[in-house]
Amino acid sequence: MNKSIRENLIFIVVAHTCFLAQPAIVHAEDTDYHPQNFTQPLSAARGTITPAGGGAIYLKPEDRCNLVVKEFGWDRDQCSTIDQLIFGFTPEIDNLTVEKPVSDGYVSLADWDNADRSEEIGSIEESFRDSVKAQSQRLGQDIRFDGWLVYPRVDKGKNILYYANILNWAGDRTINISVSVFDRQGYVPMKIVPVNGNITSDAVQKIVEASAAAYKPQAGSSYFEFSSGDKVAGYG
Repeated sequence: MNKSIRENLIFIVVAHTCFLAQPAIVHAEDTDYHPQNFTQPLSAARGTITPAGGGAIYLKPEDRCNLVVKEFGWDRDQCSTIDQLIFGFTPEIDNLTVEKPVSDGYVSLADWDNADRSEEIGSIEESFRDSVKAQSQRLGQDIRFDGWLVYPRVDKGKNILYYANILNWAGDRTINISVSVFDRQGYVPMKIVPVNGNITSDAVQKIVEASAAAYKPQAGSSYFEFSSGDKVAGYG
């Protein structure tokens, strides 16, 4: 794989290992958080998120900040990275966090090889373990990184990068799925926590596809509308 392409994408993977989450729909349904029914498309910074079915809820900014600080162990200043936080998005998803978009420029996926990853996995794991340790200390709970369910993959047809990690969260097996939906200006990060901590890699793929499909970029900003002269990302 082209070295610069690989470095760009691995930079993106590492940049978003710091936001970990656990199942929290039970907490979100508490009236203290003022849950809102998710029945109409929600605005995001560079697009919209459309409902995938009935029964989902979302939280407004102050409530979602309080929840991720109390239940996930985030720093309060990290709340500004959240665009939307949705619970029960599909029956398989406990919570879905859509983060603020990254506008570092268009990222080429042309030369990505899903099999060519061994050199980078170690550095990604190190970053992930650091994040786990920090959140474990903030929450006062034992959280451990237990490996990969899905190594970083790119779906060029859907212009997404995704991977899934296994966490031991206070004795419970918890899956964290990270997705980057690429667009003309950069990408939109998502974090997904499935209901089932024992899902398969095939189930991860279906969850990722359903979540990515619900995000609709603004007119003129989709990945496939890139044109000569647009800003191009230069990580690495």
